[in-house]
Amino acid sequence: MAYTDLFLLSFLSRNVKKLIKSSQVNRSKMINYIEYDCDLQQEPFVYIFYKKDWKEEFMVIAKHEENGNDCYQLNASGKTIDIQFSATYRNPVVRFHMDKREAVISSIHNCFLDFFGNSVECLWNACGYKTRIPHLQNLKGCIKFRPDVANIETIENFFSSSPAFKWIDVWTHGSTEPANPESKFYQAESIQILQSKANSPDVLSHFQGKQAVLSFGEFEVLDVISFMNRWKSGEAFLKLEYFKFHSYGGEFSQNDILNAIGVKHIDATKNPPTHCLPKVYIDYFSFCSEPNTDPISSHAYIVRETDNCVASVSIQEKLIYFGVWNKTEDEFLKMVG
Repeated sequence: MAYTDLFLLSFLSRNVKKLIKSSQVNRSKMINYIEYDCDLQQEPFVYIFYKKDWKEEFMVIAKHEENGNDCYQLNASGKTIDIQFSATYRNPVVRFHMDKREAVISSIHNCFLDFFGNSVECLWNACGYKTRIPHLQNLKGCIKFRPDVANIETIENFFSSSPAFKWIDVWTHGSTEPANPESKFYQAESIQILQSKANSPDVLSHFQGKQAVLSFGEFEVLDVISFMNRWKSGEAFLKLEYFKFHSYGGEFSQNDILNAIGVKHIDATKNPPTHCLPKVYIDYFSFCSEPNTDPISSHAYIVRETDNCVASVSIQEKLIYFGVWNKTEDEFLKMVG
């Protein structure tokens, strides 16, 4: 049975819910996350994403239609919600009136957690930055957008009022940097940016997440060097796993950068280990998007002074790769072939 049918059956009684949950333990373990995918009307389609890159349509949350009176009522976390089986959608629709939108979403979200387990990760894929993302348990925001300089205050308010972000994908040509270095913009687990200048937004200075891909036209090599040296000293970027710099303007000076950050080298006759991780953010609308980060196999590496952690460094004309290992230098060198 589809999870949608099982979920609706679970409202019959506590015993039925308990039976369904116990029978679906193995299936539940295959769930990667639940996603609320918003459309332009801010009406989310709810999907279940499985660990094998497969998703299942689950439910729709939408405004009440005019003269819509064919809804059933369910008790969701102590609140009565309207649910409809409509020819417009393939799955059941949870209906809300605009003044009750967040209350309805919160109630059905709590039902999801009760059914799938309190440890399931939930993502809110925002469509634009003019409607705030609700603060719900286990929920993180996601957004892909092109900012408008005229709306910088709106953008600021959007990030300040939102929960933490899983990923942000932004294309910007203007100076649309969040004013606060502690903005939730910089706290996202993953940031992917296409921009004209490397310091707008200033990810190289303020990023606090795990993975970032930064493509830019103009850059200051000193900013790149400062980024790596701040990681090396243990001053910043403590959660960093992977960073990719792509210049679509000039090329990077390999020797100047490597000398400035004080790299160490693996013997040229030996094979370095390859750094590769599952991506935090995968662009499913891109035909060339891969599930893993680009592999880094480099003889050059640096060591963090505070804990002896290693990062591989690779510079290839217009590309710089920076991959952090969860290993000390001794443990890293044992992997050298």
